[in-house]
Amino acid sequence: MNLDELLKEAITKPEKRSLFLQMLIKSDVYVICKKPVKQDEINGGISMELVTTQNPDGDIFIPFFTSYRSLQQFAKRYVNCYRMNCLRLFDLIQSANAVLNPNSYGKEFSSQEIKSILMVARNLNIPAISMKEEETIEYRRNQKDLDHLIRPLTRYLAKQANVDACYVVEMIRGCERPQTLFVFDMSGNTRKLFFPLSKYMQTYEKSGDSLVFISLEEPAAKKAVKGIDPFYIRKKRFFER
Repeated sequence: MNLDELLKEAITKPEKRSLFLQMLIKSDVYVICKKPVKQDEINGGISMELVTTQNPDGDIFIPFFTSYRSLQQFAKRYVNCYRMNCLRLFDLIQSANAVLNPNSYGKEFSSQEIKSILMVARNLNIPAISMKEEETIEYRRNQKDLDHLIRPLTRYLAKQANVDACYVVEMIRGCERPQTLFVFDMSGNTRKLFFPLSKYMQTYEKSGDSLVFISLEEPAAKKAVKGIDPFYIRKKRFFER
């Protein structure tokens, strides 16, 4: 049973809540960042500014998510995000309130509850160790027909002078459902391409589709498309021939 399934059970079955918390603090979760996360090369570690959300009563919470899919369902657009161990996150935000999977089945954590969880974890010597993401991701050729996505995307890219090629593969993060990963060989600002593109592609997505966009400059992207031919290659203009 994965974390999402256990969370659903814990909501209706009190006897499952202890087991859920044990799994949660040992798991990786996702957070939304206002800006891309920066690595501190001098002092080590990372620098991030987390997004907050507000409930109907006006209380401020830091949203976090059991999976990348849950994050996308909440954000409904391209956002900067980061994956980290839940216990490590709680240690960083212990003076704030947090909400797991907002706008869906989920759970709120008060700052006092977060501090209590941290205290229990310390007493049990549970380390806040985040799994290396690249070790939990698998890439493979797509197992299903993507013509309903490839056709409109090709039309869109034909109008983008800064995109030389585009690849598509299937990406599986741990035990999550497969996602469709589009890798762009491009120049310029990724956000300026990905943000309007994600809105454009929503018209053509079918139930169950989950799209992810990254640039070929990312180390993970090169691994993902190794041995894969691009489905789109920009036609060279006259002065480029």
